[in-house]
Amino acid sequence: MREPGRLGALLRNRIAQNTMALYGSQLLLGLVPLVTLPWIADALGATEFGEVLYVQSFAWLLAMVGEYGFRLSGTRAVARVREDPEQLARTVAGIQGAKLLLAGCTTALALIALVAVGRFREDPELLVLGWLLGTAQGFDPQWYFAGVERLRLTAAMEAGIRVLTAAGIILLIHEPGQGTTVLAIWIVGLGLSSGGLTWIMYASVPLRRPRWAGSVAALREGWSLFVNSAAISLYTSGTVFLLGFVASNAQLAVFGAAERVVRAALRALTPVTSAAYPRVTFLLESGRVDRAQRLSVIGLAALSAFGAVSAIALIVLAPAIVDLLFGGPGFEPVTGVLRVLALLLPAVGLAAALSAFWLLPRGLDRVFVRATIGAGLASVVLVLAVGAAAGALGAAWVLVGVEAGVVIALAVAIHRRRLFPTVAQALGRPAADPS
Repeated sequence: MREPGRLGALLRNRIAQNTMALYGSQLLLGLVPLVTLPWIADALGATEFGEVLYVQSFAWLLAMVGEYGFRLSGTRAVARVREDPEQLARTVAGIQGAKLLLAGCTTALALIALVAVGRFREDPELLVLGWLLGTAQGFDPQWYFAGVERLRLTAAMEAGIRVLTAAGIILLIHEPGQGTTVLAIWIVGLGLSSGGLTWIMYASVPLRRPRWAGSVAALREGWSLFVNSAAISLYTSGTVFLLGFVASNAQLAVFGAAERVVRAALRALTPVTSAAYPRVTFLLESGRVDRAQRLSVIGLAALSAFGAVSAIALIVLAPAIVDLLFGGPGFEPVTGVLRVLALLLPAVGLAAALSAFWLLPRGLDRVFVRATIGAGLASVVLVLAVGAAAGALGAAWVLVGVEAGVVIALAVAIHRRRLFPTVAQALGRPAADPS
């Protein structure tokens, strides 16, 4: 029996295929931490668990430097030249050369942290593990596969590696004192993922020796988005690191436990932007503005709906989730922090849609950057001040307020530039004949 034509066309659509593959992967990737994090927390205890999350947060900051915003700027660059094999090879070589230069920067930052951060001075092994974790993550070539719209492959690879990592944790982590082993397992998993995807990338793209000019051009092209990523990291993944300057390991464990649950829920938003962003860029580059606007509206609606539903579910189910995942001593305050951080879900969804579907495809990086720089600077000051006075719960309210400010700033900027679609574009109707 033949399937309906509309359904068949939908299933053959590359965006739909990438989105479905990513949702399958992200569902698995969201569930895995909900198994491994409680296991780690129970085995290590709240204090050592907080220390592990602190090192992981530091690694994410280093990865932000190594990744340099290429997940957005690299995706856009690849999407623009993907039909030209030679141009594509030069683009990939430029970005890879830039990443090698950035690896030197992350090493220098790690050495500065060794001197400046007391936790690392007391235990340099933690610094080394954080540096390795951040470096492995920084070389992830996700930007290439997003640009050529081959996200099903990366989804399968990431999911497989994450399952193996989870298995390693369950098999090897059983008692306090094994925090460094947890970090080592994460390093191996990220190294295998980044290395495997790089090998697959070069099976499709001719290997070219990175040239200085190409690497510098890639850095220049991605500079504004790197500044943006750095600012975002200050009020997202870097919050645990900042909070560590004014709060105890126990408070870090409370905030980190709630934040990781919300981070798992945020994965429901990633597939929509990852699949639609390169296509919106490609459509605009091809002059098909109406189709790009229609796709952008669909993406905005999907992200808004997913964010709102997920937030409501987390707020209602927070006590049961915390009791199930973190029922041990020291984790009782996680419920309140989780309910506050759940408010991030709709705000992050809106910010992602506004930036990925209207600003970045049109090269308006600076608009996005200005909003996130302001948010990042405000976050640094407020997390340190409020976190010192109100601990994990205060830091959670800071993040929600900062993200709401970003959404308002982006919406105002887009409205002023008259980039939002007309009713006809939003509904997918043909434009009226001006004659």
